[in-house]
Amino acid sequence: MECIRSLADVNRHDVALVGGKAANLGELVQMGLPVPPAFILLTSAYTIFVEANALAEEIERVAEQASSQSLQQLEETSCAMRSLFERSAIPPDIAQAILGAYRDLSGDAVAVRSSATAEDLPGTSFAGQQETLLNVRGEEALLEAVKRSWASLWTARALAYRIRWEISSQSISLAVIVQQMVPADAAGILFTVNPVTGAQDEIVMNASWGLGEAIVGGRVDPDTLRVEKATGRIIEMKIGEKAVMTVRKEQGTGEVAVQDERRHQQVLSPEHVAELVRLACEIAAHFGGPQDIEWALAGEKIFLLQARPVTALSSPGGMQAGELPVPPGDDAWDSEGILPPQPFDLWTRTNVGENLLFPITPLTNSGFPALFGLDKAPQSEPPIQGLRRFYGRVYLNEGAILHNLEESYGIPPSFFGRIWGSHRKGKAQVTGKWRPWRLLRSLPGLLRQGFSATRPKGPRQTPQEFFAQIDTWVNEFLQKDLSQLDDRALWAEGLPIWSERGASVWATNLRISTPAGLTLGALTWIIGWWTKLRKLVPDLVSGLPGMYAAEVGPALLAMAQTLKELNVSHVILNHRPDEALALLRILPEATPFNEQLESFLQRHGHRCPNEVEFLNPRWKEAPGQVIELVANYLQAGEMINPSEVEERQRQRRAEAVTQIEAKLDLLRRAIFRALLKKAQQAIPIRDNSRYFITKFAFPMRKLYAQLGQRWAERGWLRLPDDIFFLTVAEIEAVIKAGTPPGVSQDLYTLTANRRLAYEYWFTVVAPDVIGPDGKPVREEEENVHVLEGIAASGGQVRGKARIVLDPHEAATLRAGEILVTQATDPGWTPVFPLVSGLVLEIGGQISHGAIVAREYGIPAVVNVRGATSFIHDGQTIIVDGTNGRVLLSSEI
Repeated sequence: MECIRSLADVNRHDVALVGGKAANLGELVQMGLPVPPAFILLTSAYTIFVEANALAEEIERVAEQASSQSLQQLEETSCAMRSLFERSAIPPDIAQAILGAYRDLSGDAVAVRSSATAEDLPGTSFAGQQETLLNVRGEEALLEAVKRSWASLWTARALAYRIRWEISSQSISLAVIVQQMVPADAAGILFTVNPVTGAQDEIVMNASWGLGEAIVGGRVDPDTLRVEKATGRIIEMKIGEKAVMTVRKEQGTGEVAVQDERRHQQVLSPEHVAELVRLACEIAAHFGGPQDIEWALAGEKIFLLQARPVTALSSPGGMQAGELPVPPGDDAWDSEGILPPQPFDLWTRTNVGENLLFPITPLTNSGFPALFGLDKAPQSEPPIQGLRRFYGRVYLNEGAILHNLEESYGIPPSFFGRIWGSHRKGKAQVTGKWRPWRLLRSLPGLLRQGFSATRPKGPRQTPQEFFAQIDTWVNEFLQKDLSQLDDRALWAEGLPIWSERGASVWATNLRISTPAGLTLGALTWIIGWWTKLRKLVPDLVSGLPGMYAAEVGPALLAMAQTLKELNVSHVILNHRPDEALALLRILPEATPFNEQLESFLQRHGHRCPNEVEFLNPRWKEAPGQVIELVANYLQAGEMINPSEVEERQRQRRAEAVTQIEAKLDLLRRAIFRALLKKAQQAIPIRDNSRYFITKFAFPMRKLYAQLGQRWAERGWLRLPDDIFFLTVAEIEAVIKAGTPPGVSQDLYTLTANRRLAYEYWFTVVAPDVIGPDGKPVREEEENVHVLEGIAASGGQVRGKARIVLDPHEAATLRAGEILVTQATDPGWTPVFPLVSGLVLEIGGQISHGAIVAREYGIPAVVNVRGATSFIHDGQTIIVDGTNGRVLLSSEI
């Protein structure tokens, strides 16, 4: 069996044999670009090594357990796994092949780099996940380095990354690149697109003295250059304080201090910059997308060490107006519905963001409006678009709504802005004031329009009757055996029936939900006007009784307590959720818990995280989600006390009422009490209506999932949930035709391309506000103490800072905290999913910390001098990763 191949004989179609990194390097060689000579130890050698040492069973066990392990457990598992690899022997024929190729290469210093089959591909970069060993000398050292590279497939950071992106550990393999070492005088990384702003017309370079290890690991402040791609003109250059550099030792590498006179010396000459720009543009054009390129400079010659796709771009604030990052695959499935822009358009995540926070699938985007008859709503004149997809996510045209309220009815934007939770919009802030006479003139028409929009077909229902009706419809549907229906009969049970009901449901929902916003708006207005105590309004309406959603927490806590009382809590704590559920269902002593769980699923089983998205399985379909929640309640122990929380909220409401009424006379007090009563009644109704809207959509989710299962079994789709990457119209066309060829559709390819684009948008940080030109609107912060740094990963987050100076302390990070430290290398990667923001004292836009922060969508600012001194442990801070600022204040 072939196990060695020269890099010169490899191209990008050989990923299965040589892994993504080697395939891309081989492609550069085929292009005639300057790449150091190398040979590849193929993935077949890894397979032979695993079989020869009987490691397959242990690998399978580790892969199964890893998804449910904590960070510390992942580290322990990883150590055991790597030790097992390093104790195992390379089969003699493989070892001889390696050494023969090594002698042919040079027999001198080499770099040993891993190349995984899921690495450096569009969608996931695996940046820093596997091992790179530099300056390996001698045959014995080379064989040990190969084993270390194979073992690096099982580092904690690699396991955590695969879990994060749901990549099966059993599905990947590892090749090893053995490459001549470049005696680098300087090295660096460049992106052929600005990784922070998303600007496609810029190249960003980092450069430092010595080998590139210090830059990649984020241990040095490199020179940072922003270059115009078309001309090679340097737009901006920041000379970093290059205090250390990585150099070759007798074996391996080490760090030494840079001489004082070189620390602030520019690394790259104009000629070097021009050559790097030329190479970068050629590589990006060849691969058809933005590239992340590692390079080294030896004497006056530039060598290319790596090229991989850019998989994570931040908010493109610096892009040209209307320009968006271009995802791979198919993202044009809704392009026909885009209307011409209006000057007052202002797109925000207000209101829709809490329901559709993440990118949306084609079936949800088309199926939700179809279900509720919203796709048949009359169009205004001139046509104005109310919703539109940017960055894969749904945005609301808040500007058009506020413009209409101001121009037609004299209602200022501020009235609804507070209710919706609208963000400030910087220079695009929509302003206005009350126009009472205009409101009075338009009030009759406004009321007629409102009554028409909220008048359902059939008799007018109370909220309780409305909720009971939805319960009845859904329960009847769930009793049906869908498997007995053919596709056409199944479809007939769906939209033809449910969309007719849906139009009435949506109208009733609007009718019973609207008073909550109106009464809360009026209450806020009079409290602010009469008492100046507007800040107390949230206390007045918090913790109100009668909300169905509020039942979930106590129910989960009750189930956790039952498990404790039955002495079976260990089942959940020691097993993966699905395994725990299967065990509990066969344990006679767990019967009381199983009855509680069944009751919970009957009442709340239509819910799940991001529940508007049809793609996501509901609790009733995937009850392992509930088991995982119960486990969290078990671990929280006495920290959760619903009764205590409820009493605390009741006291806050009472204290707020007392403070407000103390400032009111008798008449105003009566008006306040009447409005407060209305608001406290209306808000639970609004929340419960949303609860039942979700329940109403549950049958369609089940119907789509049933179709997906069938079509996958027939080979029309690769996976059952690929159905959610089709639109309603496309599904209906296939059902009418009987087969995909009947409508000239290759569903397999179509859904794969759309899924690729959908997954890409998760790697892009979407802006809060987009103007009529399609360009993000930046926020303007005032009156805060600011630490300046380099914007590394876009977005903004507020949270509690944790100062961590030792990687071992990182295991104590709590979810949601902001990590503040000096620098991060690949060893920190497993903690990234835990944190909500990142502040580093050292690093550049392309250092490891910055790259991984963008992979996980974590706002990050790097090169913040004195961060661990000026920021106090536990202090609340705001990390503005778009503008490169950290905001400190005792008032935020």
